[in-house]
Amino acid sequence: MHWSRPRGAPADPCNGCRSCELRCIAGIQMTRSEFDRIVNHLRSAPEESGRVLDQDKEVIWFEDATVEACLFRDMSQGGCLVYPVRPLICRLFGRVEWLPCPLGKKVEQLSDGVRLIQAYANEERHTFPEWLEQIGLLDFRLLLAPE
Repeated sequence: MHWSRPRGAPADPCNGCRSCELRCIAGIQMTRSEFDRIVNHLRSAPEESGRVLDQDKEVIWFEDATVEACLFRDMSQGGCLVYPVRPLICRLFGRVEWLPCPLGKKVEQLSDGVRLIQAYANEERHTFPEWLEQIGLLDFRLLLAPE
């Protein structure tokens, strides 16, 4: 399953806003096809991928509370390393009522968001590190090495 923006919806309804980055935490699950697209994307820019994947992902939320950011979040420059091929759950931010824009912006909502997420829930999903383990790689850097 691969979601694309609704017909007639603007290509970037957020106009460069990155407020959703606060929701980009570790442990996001993806399907195998999403994993494969991400791997291909990472391989297309190995130096940039290595730079972002090697960053410390610890984020301080409150005085003593920290959370681990998503592996693909660029901690130094902002943004998402895999934005063009990000998993469906990431694509739904701001597009469905249960994942609203953190700034309250009005963005065109998907009319079939519930159906999409129900179908997605039936697919096998794992985190990126779990998919790596399933294919026998314990170090993502091996993905970036020339084949």
